[in-house]
Amino acid sequence: MADGQPSRVLLILAGLLTQLLGAACFVLSLASLPVVHDLRGGTHAAIASVVASLATIVCGTLVWRGRLVPLALATGLDIGLGIVLPRGSSGVGALLRILPQNDTSTAEGLVTAGAIAMFVAAMLCLVALPTAIKLRRWARAELARPDYRPPQRDEPPEQRRLGTTLRGIGTMKLVPTQIIRAADAPPRSKPAVILAVAIPLIAIGIAVISATTGKKAAARDDLGFGSGAGSGSAVAKVVIDAPIASDAPAIDAPPIEPPLEGFLDSFHQALGGGDAAALAALLDDKAFAFGPEAHDVAEGRDAVAKLAIAAIGKGAVATKFHQVGRDGDLAWVAEELRAGAKTFVTTYVVGLGAGGWSIAALQLALAMPNDEAYRLARDGDLAVPDAIPDLHDESALAVAMRTAFASKTSFVDARSTRADAFNFGSAPSERLSGGDQIRKVFGRIRATVRLHDAVRVGMVGTLGGWGAANVDFTDADKDGTDVTQTFRVLAAWVNEPAGWRIVQTQWSNPR
Repeated sequence: MADGQPSRVLLILAGLLTQLLGAACFVLSLASLPVVHDLRGGTHAAIASVVASLATIVCGTLVWRGRLVPLALATGLDIGLGIVLPRGSSGVGALLRILPQNDTSTAEGLVTAGAIAMFVAAMLCLVALPTAIKLRRWARAELARPDYRPPQRDEPPEQRRLGTTLRGIGTMKLVPTQIIRAADAPPRSKPAVILAVAIPLIAIGIAVISATTGKKAAARDDLGFGSGAGSGSAVAKVVIDAPIASDAPAIDAPPIEPPLEGFLDSFHQALGGGDAAALAALLDDKAFAFGPEAHDVAEGRDAVAKLAIAAIGKGAVATKFHQVGRDGDLAWVAEELRAGAKTFVTTYVVGLGAGGWSIAALQLALAMPNDEAYRLARDGDLAVPDAIPDLHDESALAVAMRTAFASKTSFVDARSTRADAFNFGSAPSERLSGGDQIRKVFGRIRATVRLHDAVRVGMVGTLGGWGAANVDFTDADKDGTDVTQTFRVLAAWVNEPAGWRIVQTQWSNPR
């Protein structure tokens, strides 16, 4: 400032943003308490979030005054709430779980924006630290002046001594004693200071730890350890152990659902161990598979097991990427598997039946860089996959599959908007998550899509299914020349209230 007084712009911005975000988190945390309680969630974490949010509001107020301890606390609280906010087990996460499916993606976007704003507020607090130090120096210099006297409450502004106040927002002023204590001020209560620092730190620690561990628990639920409900539902399980009298009638207990995670581990072990018999035991009788080669099409348990073992080879299989979606007795899995020197991109559709989990359809592929694929296609050297025999299937799922891949527009329309929808592209690291995001990206692509030959479909569980097809995809190369690639596509389907919708796809170039 022109008169030598330190500027408080950064402190005011940091304090205001911290206060506003703390107030928003406070309201959301309070609103989440009944929901967390009803879902048997981490109530203690939600309460800790309420306390931490309240502490953030208080610290944001004191940040305006350049207080170093509140400034440090505000930084830690902003970072802590930024970590906790997007977690699925947090109070806000509990609120998202009760929203309609169509609103979930928008809410998750707002939560992500709020978390980013929290980190921005933390950065502002850090950047404002030098300003706070300058402000303390100014306050000490003012208090050391022989003619210093604090402004009186009833004193007209024009009679106040220059340099004894700082401008604030509107008519608010800041005096040196609001920044540091005067030498003759009564000592502060140390226990009160300790509690004021400890309580917010403990609260945010509880919230962060609970959210982190809760995320792992939520992941286990998605993999089959929790309820068998579909997306957006939560069912509390209560197990009561009690002795049964010897003369009491026998009661048939409901079957225990085998965990999906254990099934996936068994699949990886059988695949890497080169054991076709062990792998076949994990497959459905009418299993279908695409392999990485152009002629790799297999139907039936033994044929699919043989194809997969031949493609992978014998050796340990390591998972580089893994994502699972589920709806009742249907699950869809997308993975990158490292086997020897090769990385395979795979998706498969899994169903839960009386005998446990089994794989109904599988695709194994080796990703091909786009430059290589376009070059091979332009030179006429890109492999064309073997045709799928036409069974003239007129089932509702077969009709939906043919309709979805008749054009790009129909493919976009057929995509589910579920948050756990997924798409694997043909090139390395081409991944899209979330139905809305997939629809948006494919909607922008300037390409034509059409079926190359027939489709093959199969039902999985009560409301699920899979579809396989060879699909011609035509778009422009870098120089504008139209290039057509014939992809192999495996799709996972869910029969939603609006009809059959795609929840997972894999596009691959055959070798």
